[in-house]
Amino acid sequence: MADPSRPGNQYQQIRIDQGGRAQLGNTYTYTNILPDPAPPLPPPYQLGLNLENAPQIDEQLFIGREDELAHLHEWLSPSTERQNVVVISGLGGMGKTQLSLQFARQHHQRYSAVFWLNASSEVTLKAAYVSLAQHIRRHNKQSEIAQGEVIEQLKEEQAIQLARQWLSQAENKRWLLMFDNYDDPQLPGLHSTTAYDIRTFFPYSTQGSILITTRSSRITFAKLIRLKKFDDLNQSLAVLTRRSNRQAHEGLLLNPDIDAKKLAERFDGLPLALATAGNYVSHMADSFGGYLHMYEQSWEELAENSDGLMEYDRTLYSTWNLSLKQVAAQDPKAAELFRLMGYLGNADLWYELFQKGAGSAPEWFCDITESKLRFNKAMGTLHGYSLIEAMPGHYSLHACVHDWVLKYLIGKFDIALFGLAIHCVAQNIASEFTPEYWLTNNRLNHHALRIEHCHQREVVDWNVVDMNDVSDMGYLHYNMGRLQEAEAMYVRALKGHEKVWGMEHKSMLRTVNNLANVYADQNKMAEAEEMYMRALKGYEKAGAAEHIPTLNTFNNLGHLYKKQDKIAEAEEMLLRSLKGKEKVWGVEHTSTLDTVNNLAILYKNQGKTAEAEEMYIRALKGYEKAGAAEHIPTLNTVKNLGILYENQGKIAKAEAMYLRALKGYEKIYDANHPRVLEVTSYLEELRSIRN
Repeated sequence: MADPSRPGNQYQQIRIDQGGRAQLGNTYTYTNILPDPAPPLPPPYQLGLNLENAPQIDEQLFIGREDELAHLHEWLSPSTERQNVVVISGLGGMGKTQLSLQFARQHHQRYSAVFWLNASSEVTLKAAYVSLAQHIRRHNKQSEIAQGEVIEQLKEEQAIQLARQWLSQAENKRWLLMFDNYDDPQLPGLHSTTAYDIRTFFPYSTQGSILITTRSSRITFAKLIRLKKFDDLNQSLAVLTRRSNRQAHEGLLLNPDIDAKKLAERFDGLPLALATAGNYVSHMADSFGGYLHMYEQSWEELAENSDGLMEYDRTLYSTWNLSLKQVAAQDPKAAELFRLMGYLGNADLWYELFQKGAGSAPEWFCDITESKLRFNKAMGTLHGYSLIEAMPGHYSLHACVHDWVLKYLIGKFDIALFGLAIHCVAQNIASEFTPEYWLTNNRLNHHALRIEHCHQREVVDWNVVDMNDVSDMGYLHYNMGRLQEAEAMYVRALKGHEKVWGMEHKSMLRTVNNLANVYADQNKMAEAEEMYMRALKGYEKAGAAEHIPTLNTFNNLGHLYKKQDKIAEAEEMLLRSLKGKEKVWGVEHTSTLDTVNNLAILYKNQGKTAEAEEMYIRALKGYEKAGAAEHIPTLNTVKNLGILYENQGKIAKAEAMYLRALKGYEKIYDANHPRVLEVTSYLEELRSIRN
């Protein structure tokens, strides 16, 4: 049909007479545009921002998340013809609800209507849809809902149906629905009486914009934003200061309180943990340092006496507990594995760490480590509820989740899990003869520190822990430069072995020798000599006078005598060790070369610089030929050769050796390790002399 308002078209006038009858009038040709119509009435879909039942959050307390807000702005554009669906997923306490509400407040004018719905269960979501229908009726008298029955008299399913119909009308495409706390999704292979599929609540037409928040990372029908911790320390400080009202935000960020900084670092960017701390401090005559002390020393009591925040529907720990209950319903062994992680470090968890610890472990642990597929399935279940993070090659837990596992979830100290954690670490420790052994041992380092932290908090019955594992933990601590911890582990292992095998059993002599090494490095000369002599007597009594462990002890005793300036005794021990090793292993074996290096040190101290240099170069070439150029004994020889060159006044050669040693040490140790600090000081001294 032709549009009569278009120029050039013809239309015939119709007049209405006094009697109300229509009469045809003249025919006209349309030549002008009609006047602009009067402004239309507000459309029936323009309902604005509706957050009546949403958590009440002060916008001034919202911090950061600029990148996430930008993604939401792009992905939830109301101008697209297709339906936009975005999921915000993350650990409980990351601020998913806060982010969604901040987005709604910032951008609600882009949409005809914005609705917040509680999706924590199917029951709450149905109730939210009834409220939505009521809201539409109150504010939209022209809607189809208003023409029907009174909403209060409608059955629940009818109200949901009518609301979904209203959202599906062809002219109504610019709305935004926010489904909050959809934490119990129906997933393939999951048998749950409470899980449900949220898509059954979507409008009938694929239009509009939908935003979902959830702890689950397994929702695949939407674009995903994985909400993570704050990486910027200033954002964590901002949460603390705004929540606590202790200091102007800008002032503290420019000149941070040292305790506030420690607290922010300890909570590792977890928004709810930071907000809870700030809120507590704001209501108590306490400081950030006081709160941190209570967190470390009285975790359970602090958790019980900290009030929840109004904008969160539950406390931090109850949120995680719900997630773990859902995990346990799907895979009880995955939940038990999660408890074990409380006794290990949180930052680097990989399959082989657990798999090598299987052996005689409990049935549940053997099952879960039987294959990498089974292990990944269990870890995938934990990751599905955001309790762990998955990264290429390993998994991790947030520091606060890690604390919760140990201090609350496990509850009473579990010696069986503690022993299993030690066994997993001990079975992965690499010896100095393993290529790039330091890479593996560095990965194990923070697990050893966690175990150390655990037994300092608890009274441990070491009799139920495998003493070989305890001895191996001593070896790891020793190689990481923690002599006090190494001594404690070796002493425990020695006492345990003595109970089982007696004082002179051959199997315990390795621990005796290693404890002597620790004493020697601590300059406890008498204790070290006593242990070395005990080991030698034990080996000789067992008929192992020329076995490698015996020869290693001769080498170590010679090194001790050298430190005591007992030159003759030192040379006797070292030559005896060297002769035996050359006979058993040959002149180029790395263990033989260890003794060559120690002889070189002795000759240097005697002023026999030519003999010392010859020995150092022999050791260095042998290590390099054996493919051990970056191993610790090699680096020690390089350092020692640098010292010799410096004493000879060969400054350039000395500097080259020190730099090589430092570069190698820095690959193995952290910046504060004694060996790194030692070589750094040598370089500084050398350069000051040269200048």
